[in-house]
Amino acid sequence: MSAPSTSFIQLASAAAAAMLLLAGLAIQAGNRPAPAAGLITQTLDSAVAAPVQQVEAPLATEVTPPQTPAVQATPRPMLAVIMDDVGPDRALAQAVLDIGFPLTVSVLPFADAAPEIARAAGDAGHDVFVHLPMEPVGLDDPGPNALLRSHSRADIAARLSWALARVPGAVGLNNHMGSAMTADRAAMERVASVIGESSLIFVDSLTHPGSVAASAVAQSGTISFRRDVFLDHDRSVQAIDRAIDEALRRAVETGSAIAIAHPHAVTLAALATLPERAKAMGVELVGMRDLAARQASGRSS
Repeated sequence: MSAPSTSFIQLASAAAAAMLLLAGLAIQAGNRPAPAAGLITQTLDSAVAAPVQQVEAPLATEVTPPQTPAVQATPRPMLAVIMDDVGPDRALAQAVLDIGFPLTVSVLPFADAAPEIARAAGDAGHDVFVHLPMEPVGLDDPGPNALLRSHSRADIAARLSWALARVPGAVGLNNHMGSAMTADRAAMERVASVIGESSLIFVDSLTHPGSVAASAVAQSGTISFRRDVFLDHDRSVQAIDRAIDEALRRAVETGSAIAIAHPHAVTLAALATLPERAKAMGVELVGMRDLAARQASGRSS
């Protein structure tokens, strides 16, 4: 072969080799990962394309406050008014029943109208007590079938049974007179042993400063109380008003109080102001059963 032909062949071979080299480079380039600049561009593009999710911060009012222990409400002060000597005067008895707030109506068992008045008092929503006659100091007459210091337990039981029969629906009793009887420990222990067999409430009217009646009855397991204030020991309007204030003040200071009144016209007129005055001082007017229930609840707690 001549020299020109050889040169052509060499050139063709060199061109073919160059083409093979370029093809190999292209294949390698296709198998390589995309350049870093391309990744950044794709990430930014996808971030721009994706919707923005907005998270709202909770409002301050939606934050739940820390839980604090429940505080038990303090019971309202209570005042119980016992209306003594109810029975002999029917008109005054009716005025008592119409008084307009809870009373404890203490009926004299020897009054002719005692059963009728006791039933009417219960129907009117009042608590009913026996105003039990007991022996006083001096010569005052406490009335028929009074309890005397000389009585045996059997005598006391018989007279108490008679009194309860005369005052149907009675839930308790307090002494009528009784300054001598209630100051005698042995006599009151006999009374207490009889009352202790019942569910009656006992209130010492406190007609003698040395009375042991409430403590003697309490020792028998019976719920017993002592009177705090006589509302009408002095029957003047001013004195009764002061006594009402004193009863309300004691109720607020100690949680409860017991006031004793009598069915005098001046007393009933003064008591007409009691509901408003009690409300102003936050005092609840109740019957003796409510007071006894609170005492029993305090014992069990």
